[in-house]
Amino acid sequence: MKQPFCAPAEALRCVLDAAAALPRPEAELVPLDAACGRIAARDLCARMDQPPFHRSPLDGYALHSADTAGACRENPVSLPVVMKLYAGDAPAAALPAGCAARIMTGAPLPEGADCILMQELTDGGEETVQIYAALKPNQNVVFRGEDIAVGAVIAPEGTALTPAHLGVLAGQGYAEVPVCRTFRVGVLATGSELLDPGEPWAPGKIYDANGIQNAARLGQMGFAVERRHCSDDPDQIARQMEEMLTRCDAVITSGGVSVGQKDYLPQVLETLHAEILFAGVAQKPGSPMLAARLEGKLVFCLSGNPFAAAATLEQYALPALLRAAGRREEDCVLPRTRRTLTTGFSKASKGTRFLRARALGGEVAIPGEGNAEVHSSGSLSAMIGCNCLVELPAGSGPVEPGETVEVLSFVQ
Repeated sequence: MKQPFCAPAEALRCVLDAAAALPRPEAELVPLDAACGRIAARDLCARMDQPPFHRSPLDGYALHSADTAGACRENPVSLPVVMKLYAGDAPAAALPAGCAARIMTGAPLPEGADCILMQELTDGGEETVQIYAALKPNQNVVFRGEDIAVGAVIAPEGTALTPAHLGVLAGQGYAEVPVCRTFRVGVLATGSELLDPGEPWAPGKIYDANGIQNAARLGQMGFAVERRHCSDDPDQIARQMEEMLTRCDAVITSGGVSVGQKDYLPQVLETLHAEILFAGVAQKPGSPMLAARLEGKLVFCLSGNPFAAAATLEQYALPALLRAAGRREEDCVLPRTRRTLTTGFSKASKGTRFLRARALGGEVAIPGEGNAEVHSSGSLSAMIGCNCLVELPAGSGPVEPGETVEVLSFVQ
C-alpha cells in the first residue's frame, strides 16, 4: 500500500536531519579576498580590539575637557597647539594640561586628552587655537574596542561569509581564513525529449530549462555544479547517477518521478538500493518529489515541471544541501513572515499550495493579477523577478488584495 505523502514541515525536518548527520566537509585555508560566500569552518574571532586605540572621529583638536570650561564664541578659551596628529601617527608624548593637539580623523588620542572639539567650533589656529565651546569628558571620542573587542566572535562556525564579514576580518589582520571545502552537486535532467541549449531543435523536443535553472541557482549559492542530461532509460539514469556520485557530494535530478510509464526514478533508486527519506510531499506544486540517501550522499529527485522543480529545490533540496555543506541550520531554512497581498489569486486550494511571488517591505505581490493559469507547474516565465513563495493552507479559498498571508523568502 502506498504511503501517504509527507507534510511539508515533516519533509523539511527529514532532509535537514539527514544533512546534519553527514560528515562536515573538510576545512581549507583560502585568501581572505577569495572567501566571500564561503562557509566558515570554525569560529572566526577578533584578534585585537578595534579600533586598537582611542581615536578621533573628526578633524579638530584633542583637549583636556577641564581646559574648555566656560568657552563660547563670546568668551573663547585660547590654548597653545603643541602637536599635530594625522591618521597613522603615534603620539610621541602625552598632551600637557592647558594645551591642545591638532588632530585629524582617525588619528590616535594622545595620552591625557579626554575629548575632541571639531574644528568648526574653533578659529582653526595652528600655533594657538581659539575654542568656542565647552566639552565634557569623553565627548567625541571613539574608544579602543568600541567596534569589536578582542576575542569576540566575528563569524560563527557555519556562517556564509559576506563582504561585511570580510571587511571586519581584514581589520583584524586576517590574510586567509579556514572555510569548508566547496560542496559539489550533480544536476541530472532526465527525459528523452531534452536538448541542450544550442542544439538544433527538432519536432517533439524541448530545451533543458530545469537543469540550467537548478544548476544556476546552486552556483549562485556557492556550490560547485556538474550538469548533464540523459534519456528516459532506467539503466542510463542509474549509470549517470552512479558516475556523478563518484565525483559529487549530492545529486539533484528533474523529471521522471511521477506515475507515468517512463517515470523511472523510483525504480532506479530501488535498483541502486537507496534509502528513501520520503516519497512525495503533500503540496502543490512538486508533490511527487523524492529524497533519498545513496552511498552516504543525498539525492533529490524533483518534478520535471519547471515551477514544481524550482519550488521544491528552494523548499527542501537547497536547505538540506546548504546544511550538508556546513551552514548553520538557522541560515538554511526559508525565513517566514506575514505580509499583505497587493494582488490576489482566483483559485481555491484543496491542499497546501505554494505560489511564486515578489515581496517588498511589508507587502507581497503574486504575478498574473489573479490568473491561476500563470501558476501552473509547467509555467516558468512568471518566476522571473520572484523572491519568495506564498503559502496557502489546505482548504483556502481564493485570496484577495489586502489579505495577510504567510511568505517564505528564498534563502540568500
